[in-house]
Amino acid sequence: MQSALRWSRRWLPWLLGGIATVIALRSLLRGGGDLGIYIDVGREMARGAVDIYRDRGTVGAFAYPHFAGLPFWAVDGLLSDRAIRIAWCLSLGLATAMIVDDLRRAVALSHGLRPWQWLLCAVLFQRCVAQNLTHGQLSLWVAACTLRGIRCLLEARDARAGAWLGIATALKLTPGLYLVALPAMVRWRAAIAMAAALGIAVAVVPWPVLGTAEHVRHLQQFKSAVLEPLWGEGQAVVTKFGAGPSIAGTLDYLLQPTPVDAAGRTVNILALDDVALAWVKRAWAALLAALLGAWFWHARRLPVGLRLAEQSAAVMLAIGFFSPLTRVYHLAGALLAGALFCRGPHRRADVLWWIVALALALAMPLRQKALLGETLWRALDVGGLLHFALVGMSLWLMLACRSAPNRQLAAALPISS
Repeated sequence: MQSALRWSRRWLPWLLGGIATVIALRSLLRGGGDLGIYIDVGREMARGAVDIYRDRGTVGAFAYPHFAGLPFWAVDGLLSDRAIRIAWCLSLGLATAMIVDDLRRAVALSHGLRPWQWLLCAVLFQRCVAQNLTHGQLSLWVAACTLRGIRCLLEARDARAGAWLGIATALKLTPGLYLVALPAMVRWRAAIAMAAALGIAVAVVPWPVLGTAEHVRHLQQFKSAVLEPLWGEGQAVVTKFGAGPSIAGTLDYLLQPTPVDAAGRTVNILALDDVALAWVKRAWAALLAALLGAWFWHARRLPVGLRLAEQSAAVMLAIGFFSPLTRVYHLAGALLAGALFCRGPHRRADVLWWIVALALALAMPLRQKALLGETLWRALDVGGLLHFALVGMSLWLMLACRSAPNRQLAAALPISS
């Protein structure tokens, strides 16, 4: 039995990484997916004098710092389109293996899970990884770097943790919330290392590669096309980014009559004007910030490993809630929070846990168009179910964290990872 456990710990991440590569190859070799945008960005960076952040119509836009486009710039002209796709699928398999291994190690360092709890975690949250594979999403590497950073943090390797989190932020800015969270977690060395890694990756690395003019132009266009619209006022976020489990991606759909498809169907429960909608979003954001802040605060009384895991999970969910655009594949970076939830109910009468688990199941693994029919399928997709399930999960995790010291939960949890 022990040898089987040791074998699974060593080789299961690589087995799952191989399966992930096959899934990605089946989807991406036929074209499509977000990978096509990344390949085009690499070619445009090599060509020069092109706005890589322009509106690309129905295929989406490139919304990452241009540091994220350097790998595709590097292989432009060296590999064919098909070879780039194969290489990217292999890299997604590697990212999947890293996520599985780092999540296991982070959980083992904090609270541990039994095999049935890991199975529950895989069932409820596998879609967060699988959608990255079928879309060819860069977000899988953002999640891999984030989880590697959290694992290093739990191993008390703060400088290395900060470097990984800095790279994650250089690929996609949202993990930058850790720059605020790490000092609050009393991890100043990690915060300094993160800021240094982010600055080097975004401001220094592309400079000698692209030249001063191109490097500065990309920075200016990223600011104008990606950052300024988020700071300014204007049309509702839903019209720019679409539905999702973020605050804006949920409330914009539920509180204004915006059609969700070509047939003109809506899922709104109220029709608010822009001013009222803005105030509702501010109030809901304040409530969620208070909930996540309470979770973060209560965690301070836990043993250091569990404390850092709980606080990191709160930051992960905050990123999902407060980002202007959140899709299911972006939640791969919040898998630690999912693993904490999959400890299961602490009491048989833990009604909240069962309600949240059912809502998560309906919003992710059971959300099948053929099973539910198009009307209910669309309602689950844009009706806010996943958002409110994640809110319920945050509430349960906060309550469990608050009561943990009194029930000596940290000492009682099984360590079998």
